[in-house]
Amino acid sequence: MANDSVCGLLGLALRASRLAVGDDPVHDLLGAGKARAVFLASDAGAGIVKKIARKTQEAGVPLLTLSETRAELGGALGRASCAVCATGDIGFAASAAKKLAPLSEDNAAAAALLGKKNTRIQERRAKPKKHRTGGGGPVTYIDIEEDDYERRFGKRDKK
Repeated sequence: MANDSVCGLLGLALRASRLAVGDDPVHDLLGAGKARAVFLASDAGAGIVKKIARKTQEAGVPLLTLSETRAELGGALGRASCAVCATGDIGFAASAAKKLAPLSEDNAAAAALLGKKNTRIQERRAKPKKHRTGGGGPVTYIDIEEDDYERRFGKRDKK
């Protein structure tokens, strides 16, 4: 079942310390600007849905609705119940969104957006980094002969 694999993926993200579980940790992650996707249980309360929807819209973060209830999501994450969770890892977010895409049009749009972001980030990570030249760069030591050194810099003080 596809939804079991989504819960399994979220459980894996939790074990990898890449998942914020609960209302306050999700708000903290959104406030810090580090959230990539927010997942909401199907039977989440109206107050939580309203707050999370407003916060994700302000932050420009996709909100994905699961087909699991709070009890089922909480069970997958080792808790009694869980209404909301979020991840800051683009890989986990894109994978989970791809699995949730068939559930609704909003999830499908979020999956497309996260897929593009993930591809762009992975391409950027694969490029070699350019090093700046001049000041503060790596020091290169030149092997010069003793008489060449004396000609350039004068006699060495031998201690």
